[in-house]
Amino acid sequence: MKIITLEEGLDAAYPILKEQEAMSVLDLCREIVEKAKADAEFSYAEFYDAAKKDTRFQVVAGQIVGVARKHQDQEIHKSLLNINKKTDKGTDFTGTWHIYEMKAWDEDYFNMEVQAYIRIDSNNLGNFQFGLVSGWIDGKLVYYADGERFEFTWEGNDECDPACGSGWIRIKGDDLLDGEFRIHLGDDSTFLARRAK
Repeated sequence: MKIITLEEGLDAAYPILKEQEAMSVLDLCREIVEKAKADAEFSYAEFYDAAKKDTRFQVVAGQIVGVARKHQDQEIHKSLLNINKKTDKGTDFTGTWHIYEMKAWDEDYFNMEVQAYIRIDSNNLGNFQFGLVSGWIDGKLVYYADGERFEFTWEGNDECDPACGSGWIRIKGDDLLDGEFRIHLGDDSTFLARRAK
């Protein structure tokens, strides 16, 4: 994004002032700020200082800066919320968990190819395999009165055929969790897992 000088910023906004004399000051300020946002970045404090010295802007300088700062504060607030969400999501669930018990299948099946597992990454994606079922996970934290769960959908394979489904996990204790896998139009099973060392 191009950074304009103060003089360029003032000169770019001045014709708008002249053309739109009938507009309210607030609408005028919004239009100026929208143009500034589209064209370049600038320091609001410096813009305000320069505007105070320019007779063309003495009347509206404060409003221009006020609207611009409000927009900037909203964007910063949104960014902080997004960062916090990303940081919070999956924190307790992140890592690899070895499945050691499944209600629908015995250990001979669910460990037949690899040690059955579910892995959750810090971005709330992951993967899993038990028996001949494997897939990629896309999930999120969901909060309930009795605690939080990581709920997910998945897409992958069941005995080499395309498959998809859903599931959830929740922390059961120190390095333990329980959960459920559901195969769309197929079987489902609860399971227990412990954090891999």
